[in-house]
Amino acid sequence: MTTRFLPGALFDGFPEPVLLLAGGQVAYENPAAAALFPGARAGDPVPEELERLLAGAVPPAVVSGELGGRSWTVALQDPGEGVLAVLRPLESVSGSGLERLTVQLRRETAGLAAALQRLDPAEGPADGERLRRYLAAANQGLYRLLRLADHLEFLELTDRQLYQPGPLDLAGFCRELGAQVESVCRSAGLGFTYESEVESLLTTGDERLLRRLLLSLISNAMKAAGKGGRLGLRLTRTRGRALLTVWDSGGGLQESDLSRLFGGGPKSLDPREGLGLGLDAVRRAARLHGGVVMVEGRPEEGLRCVVSLPIRAPEGESTLRTPRADYSGGFSPVLVELSDVLPLELFLPEELM
Repeated sequence: MTTRFLPGALFDGFPEPVLLLAGGQVAYENPAAAALFPGARAGDPVPEELERLLAGAVPPAVVSGELGGRSWTVALQDPGEGVLAVLRPLESVSGSGLERLTVQLRRETAGLAAALQRLDPAEGPADGERLRRYLAAANQGLYRLLRLADHLEFLELTDRQLYQPGPLDLAGFCRELGAQVESVCRSAGLGFTYESEVESLLTTGDERLLRRLLLSLISNAMKAAGKGGRLGLRLTRTRGRALLTVWDSGGGLQESDLSRLFGGGPKSLDPREGLGLGLDAVRRAARLHGGVVMVEGRPEEGLRCVVSLPIRAPEGESTLRTPRADYSGGFSPVLVELSDVLPLELFLPEELM
């Protein structure tokens, strides 16, 4: 005998908004959802702003965005009678993010100190190959410290200080970033593919923030894909929005893991997991561009992270150009942001020249 799913018995007393959506209508809403969407009742169409936020998301998935003037994550599941949407308000990233960065900073400083110690002639004779590897470890430690310093600055800056938009050819930007990522992925034993259905896409955006957003997602995809795995970046355009999709061929995530991606549970202090501060930064960068983030993944089917951004025509007579990568102080942003996942060999002196 099949048991019918009865959301009211489970969620009427739930403190956070829960809705069951079926056939473009609200099949159920708990009291918290009724308060958030006062005009929606069972049998009514899905609230317009919720429908916009969830457009294209296939459960199980987690979507992050604005509803009713607040930031939320929406966890989507399929109980068999529609799509169950559980909404959670987003937590502030400053406290927990700073704690995680502090732990990582101490770890990376210790690693760099150990690598430098091995370069000390007082440690005894070492052959040339071992010295090169010690130097590569020191270089990688330096890049990782630069990455953490950049993340600390990201937490410290206000939205107004952080978001500096300008004219941008998004397709050219993604194409050049994809070429750089493909090169380092090939050296790391990974397959990377960049795809785009458009040659040029003129919009307004912050180049540095968008690079950070994409590299954070690519870093997580590289970790998930593993040695010999595949990942990619895809740019598409639909109904006045640009969709940036980062995918991987990894093992995917369980629904409980998906909820952790955007603040739905305790975050690990292990930087190798890639489920913490990076995606907090992705969410913030997307929000500042007026966009939303969707994460979809099933066990054994990999993960898809989709960033949906509005296409905003540049104002005034500013010259549009395809941006070049910004090498601040001689350090590649790609190597800095991916330094926690790239192999040691990419930080040998001859590779960094």
